[in-house]
Parts: sequence; structure tokens; C-alpha cells
Amino acid sequence: MNTVTSEDAEAEFVQSWRDHENRVLLSHLRRQRADGPEPEQHKPAPDEPALAVPPSGPSIAIFDRAALLKQVKLADGDPSAEDGAPVASVSNDEQPRLALLRALASAEPLRPLVVADDGTRDRLTRLREECPGFVEVIALVERAAALSAMAGTGIAIPPLLLVGPPGLGKTHFSRRLAAALGVEQHAHSCATNSDAQALFVGHPPTWRGARMGVVTEAMLGGETGNPLIVLDEVDKFMTHSSEKPFHSLLTLLEPENACALVDEYLRVPFDLSHCLIMATANDIDALPSFIQDRLLVVTVTPPDGAMLRAIASRIAAEIIAAHGDAFAQPDEAVLARLAGTNPRGIRRLVTLALGFAAADGRRHLTVADVVAAAAISGTGSTRRPIGFIRPAEKGQETSE
Repeated sequence: MNTVTSEDAEAEFVQSWRDHENRVLLSHLRRQRADGPEPEQHKPAPDEPALAVPPSGPSIAIFDRAALLKQVKLADGDPSAEDGAPVASVSNDEQPRLALLRALASAEPLRPLVVADDGTRDRLTRLREECPGFVEVIALVERAAALSAMAGTGIAIPPLLLVGPPGLGKTHFSRRLAAALGVEQHAHSCATNSDAQALFVGHPPTWRGARMGVVTEAMLGGETGNPLIVLDEVDKFMTHSSEKPFHSLLTLLEPENACALVDEYLRVPFDLSHCLIMATANDIDALPSFIQDRLLVVTVTPPDGAMLRAIASRIAAEIIAAHGDAFAQPDEAVLARLAGTNPRGIRRLVTLALGFAAADGRRHLTVADVVAAAAISGTGSTRRPIGFIRPAEKGQETSE
């Protein structure tokens, strides 16, 4: 009688999940062939900005085809063999890797670089109005867009680090910026990432559960050579104790390394030197000096006054539109009350306040709705807990 151990079960699960990811990527690579099926059209989410389609510029090879064919040969495979056909001389662990290499051998390595045009400048101007707290960053990008339009080269900016307190909308801004530039966005949360090597360069094929790098896989799945790569909350980049995550990040930030970044799983160089890199952080002191030195630091200051009221108006309009415009736009008194917190708090207040208005049978917000929302959301001076048991006052002891 065969006994299945927990380690065997875990290994089987890891293998099945890796095979699933490989099948998804293989399907995408087949669609990129000239004789492949028509690619599926991306349908943006309701709150996702529509991606503009600026002109394409020169193309670059995002991976080294010659090095890839060499890896197929070393794996004892035939580049002309049918995708997915197993090779008897290759181990079961190596078969998924060989299948990916074969698919890449017949895939198109060239990707166009997105070039700015007059439409790009117009969208960046509108972005100034939408995200007034980020005008310094937008000004830098506007100059890069002007250079791209004049020279006919791909949009390029130095790696950026946006630093500011939580709740300013740094992640929201990165999505809107990608839409304004007409480039794809690949966002990665460093706060929840547990493996920096898997994020940037992947794992060697000898590792259990080895896979491609998340960034290189995203490049293969993309349509352009200069997407926006967002490293959200990079100051919280903590992984396992034996890894130094910021050392892995150097491969992406150094142009000499990024132009030939080797994916450890495929053992094939990728060109990520044209990617637009944007990191966000709350505490710059948490970053090593050698990382700070390689990023252009832009401090994002909290908006106030008229700027914050304009942000409150935009956020309220977005949320009301998501509810089918069932509510009237808030008046100045309501906007002034909403503007008492940061953009993240405003979004929370509007959502909760609409619930108070709907429960009262009204299709408009009042200041009382916002005050009630603030009392339970923690954005006011006093936070009222939800539930039946109130917490003990500070210093008050409970007795049984």
C-alpha cells in the first residue's frame, strides 16, 4: 500500500500550480504568432482608466533569441518540435521549462516602444487637474514626452521614487499616469511580496516550484517594450531572512544590468532597460542608501485647501458614477467637510455617507451624512466602534 506524505502532497500541488501558470503563458505566446488566433481584447474594469493608443516607435527585442535557442539545444530539445510534446531524454521536472522555451522560440521577441504625441500632452494636462498633488512628477513626465515626440523615440524617464504619507493616492496616480502615457502598467506590491528573486529574476530550474520572474513574465505577456513597472511600498520590501531583497532590485535599476537581465528559470537574457520604473514609499529612511542613490526622489506633500476640495469632488463623482449616478453631486458644504482628511479617507467617507443617505431615502449627501460616516470610519477626531461591546477606557480595568 502506497502512503502519500504531506511533503508529496505539497510537491504535487506546487507542480500542478506551476503547470497551470505555464499553460496560461503558453496560450498567450501562441496567440502572438502570425498564424495564431486573434488576441482577446482587454476589457477594463469600471474604475480603470481607458488606455490611450499613442503611436508606436522603434521596436526592441525583449529577449535574446539566440540565447534562447541555445537553451533549447542544451535541454536536448528540438526548436522546431511541436509545442508541449514531451522529450524522452528530458526529466519530468524539466519538461515545463522546455515547453516554455519552445513556445518562445516561435514567438515574436520584438515589442514596439510607445512614443508621445500631441494626445499624450493633452492627457498629461488633464492629469494635472485630476491629481494636483503630483504636478512635480507630471512636469518631469511632460518634458520626457516632449523629448519623445520631437525625437521619435520611446518615452523614457529615470527611475522615480514617490515619497509621502499614506493615503495620498500614489497608487491611484500611477494607474492614471500609465493611462495618460498609453503604456501598460505592471504593478507589484513589495509589502506583500515574500520572494524578491521570484519577482525580478525567477528561480533556477533545480528549485522546487521554480518559475519565471514575475516581471519578465509580465513583459512576455505585454504588447510594448516600455511599460510602467510600479513597485508599491518599496520601503516595506521584506522577504525571508536569508535574502537581501534590495540587492535583487539592483538588477532592474542599473541600466547595464537591466538591458540583459537573465531570467534564472529560462536562463535567457531579457531587455528591461526601456521600462519606466516608479516606486512608492512612506519612509525613505527605510531604504538603503545604494537604492536611494539610484532613484530620483520626489516628495509628495499632502494636499490642502482648494486642492483637497477639488480632489474630494473628483472622488465623489467617481463613486457616484459607479452607483449609476443615483445620487446628486455633493454641494460645497459637503465637499468642505470631506476635505478634512486625505484622499484615501475621502473615498471611505463618501462610500459610507452614501449608505446613510440611501438608508434615509435621500438621493443627495448632507454634512450630517459625512459626520456620521467619520464617526465610524476613524477619520474624525473620535472614532466610534461598531458592535455591542465598547472598549474599556484607557487606564480602566475590567473585573469579572
